Amino acid sequence: MPLPQTEQTVHGIDVSHYQGTPDWQQIASQPLHFVYLKATDGITYLDPQFKANLSQLKDTPLLYGAYHFFEPKDDPKQQAAHYLSYVQGQALPLVPVVDIEVTQGVAADEIQTKLQVWLDEVEQALGCRPMIYSNGPFWQRYLGTQFNHYPFWLADYAVQPTLPASRDNWQLWQYSEKGQITGISQLVDLNVFKGTPEALASLRCAITEKEQ
Repeated sequence: MPLPQTEQTVHGIDVSHYQGTPDWQQIASQPLHFVYLKATDGITYLDPQFKANLSQLKDTPLLYGAYHFFEPKDDPKQQAAHYLSYVQGQALPLVPVVDIEVTQGVAADEIQTKLQVWLDEVEQALGCRPMIYSNGPFWQRYLGTQFNHYPFWLADYAVQPTLPASRDNWQLWQYSEKGQITGISQLVDLNVFKGTPEALASLRCAITEKEQ
């Protein structure tokens, strides 16, 4: 597993059905701390591997969460309801994530308005602030400072991360989309958390205790 040239030691992966059927016991035996699973996309798509992955992850020491791929053309309340219908009651330890990286021709101000609706709906339902996943150029052009109080998961496939000018920090950094680890036959995204294993608790969602 290639590691970035940083002081961070808390590593994780994110997966969807594209990674096939992972062997989570093998994966958990490696120096990994967390996993994010794709749950939903837009207002209709459900990742077919999500619940199987979730069921097996519960028998490992890995922390895990679920993300939604945001479609700017779709109604944001319907997207939030779609995501929540799939993840509520699952006792996911990590905060929810929204992946926003496409415009579908929608203007920046409309993207911002719709994204805020999704974030508000999910935060109200789950009781914890979601994290936003995006790349630096997209954040800079379409999001800006309005969302700086949300935790940021930066996608930047480089030796060192480069933040958008409007942000001064990141919590997760996706540094590679070509990871190879035992237990997954396909290439997988690799990530690091900016902090210690103990500090990873800052990304835990309070809903865990409520739902268990």
